[in-house]
Amino acid sequence: MKDGRILFVGDSDNVQAFVGDGTDVIDLRGKYVTPGMIESHNHVVSSKWITTGVDVSAARSVDDVGRLMKEYVDANPDETGPLIGFGWMPANLGNQQPRAADLDKWDLGRPTMVIGNASHDAVLNTLAMEASGISADTPDTQPGVIYWERDEDGNPTGLGIETIFFKAYVDMGAWDPETIVPQSADFLQDYLAGKGVTTAMVPGLVTPGLSISTQNAMEDMRDIMAVMKAREDNGQLKMRFNIMPWFKLPDADPQTVIDFAVEMRKLYNTDMLRTDKIKIHPENAWLSRGATQLEAYLPENPGDAPTWGEYGVSPDRLFEVVNRANLNDLDVITHADGSRLIKRLVDIIIEAKKHYPNARNRLDHLTSMDNETRDKMVLHNIPSNASPLFYNELDSGRNGVELFKVIPGAFAREAHGQYTELAQMYDNLSLSGDAPGAPIERAYPAYLFQQSMTLVEPSIEGALPFPDWRPTMTIDQVLNAYTVAPAWQMGMEDVIGSLEVGKYADIAIWQKSLREIAPENMIEEAIVIGTLLNGEFTHRDGL
Repeated sequence: MKDGRILFVGDSDNVQAFVGDGTDVIDLRGKYVTPGMIESHNHVVSSKWITTGVDVSAARSVDDVGRLMKEYVDANPDETGPLIGFGWMPANLGNQQPRAADLDKWDLGRPTMVIGNASHDAVLNTLAMEASGISADTPDTQPGVIYWERDEDGNPTGLGIETIFFKAYVDMGAWDPETIVPQSADFLQDYLAGKGVTTAMVPGLVTPGLSISTQNAMEDMRDIMAVMKAREDNGQLKMRFNIMPWFKLPDADPQTVIDFAVEMRKLYNTDMLRTDKIKIHPENAWLSRGATQLEAYLPENPGDAPTWGEYGVSPDRLFEVVNRANLNDLDVITHADGSRLIKRLVDIIIEAKKHYPNARNRLDHLTSMDNETRDKMVLHNIPSNASPLFYNELDSGRNGVELFKVIPGAFAREAHGQYTELAQMYDNLSLSGDAPGAPIERAYPAYLFQQSMTLVEPSIEGALPFPDWRPTMTIDQVLNAYTVAPAWQMGMEDVIGSLEVGKYADIAIWQKSLREIAPENMIEEAIVIGTLLNGEFTHRDGL
């Protein structure tokens, strides 16, 4: 390596021609070397607030959520102010979600919010609703998509769906951006550097502004990107960043968001810090019967009319955003959960490629996708990204019991968790942890290696492979999904993603060969002892 680039790749004998008196030589003594890992869908700049506070991931009932919060209050009697928890998953609670009454019964004595469902939903106790002004008169951002659940009289139950609770987080006094944002960035990036990560694609900055208004989200991005630029100028960035603005809320105007992205690209267009994409978040999740499906959801109650989910961003608007973005040389990354949305998006992307052949528009998550659409994706080489926690027992329940309560069995078996099938069919699948959907401690490369190679969720004791009808991924497939594939998806394949002469010296050094580790032992044994960015260590432990 020299001047941040790879100078030579080869054996020990031939490298001697490049070794001089001033050369720093490190004998790895058989350690395993890979390109630096690329987290291609991970909100690792400002999102730690979502997974900070009391961890209630051990809850196995709605009652457990309140009990765990009460145990914390009793153990910390001198604390005051807002109380925040995180980590409940509907599948662990019998496909139930907690309400204010479930917290109120524990007499917590503080305004309390507990965030769950992969950070999309949250429950507030009555004190928190009062502190944040949530009442029957509070409007929903987008009824049926981003909303407060209400009882038959129209009163909020305390359950906020799809990030509507972000504003309440601010209004109850929990948001402190001057402290939270830099601490979040430092913690998340230090953690991932220790796991071999040298590049992160951030599909939207997770701040409360994201769900308050599009203008607020853009202002947050302006402020945070300025901080990131200062860190770049001072040599303080521990990885490369590709950060993009959101298109999510009903107030979003396509051209306004695209003009903003173009403005950001003019300011931030280096190999260390850039904006050249837009993130669309167009729907809710299947667990709440919100993701749009090709087949009707199973009824929640006997006699319920059939439902197929609801678009937050319509197909016509999706077409407009994708084409306006591509016209301005911006790629589009889309949160794609439901089978109907994915089918429409694939056609939109194929049509856009006729006009903008260099565009690399990507579909992320692909939780539910029919075989015909999957095959069309592969045929047209449409990039994809997956986070295994959204398909295994963490979301789906034991042996998929919660999945099969919501989605008809035959269709679920066709459509659910197609990402490992994609890995067998083409090389354009990337993997990433998607914090804060999971805490960063469960959203790093080796953790996802184990998830993808076993289909087992490591955080659940006694978990079984699920979906067990899908193939597992191989070590070559997961490495490709963390290096070569995401480098191409980012448009940086000429400078990162592989160990080749002339590319940046972004390297991960592992304690032992990944090929000698059993898939079920990746978390325990796939230890990174060195991470280099531009040939400089960002993590060094044991070298």
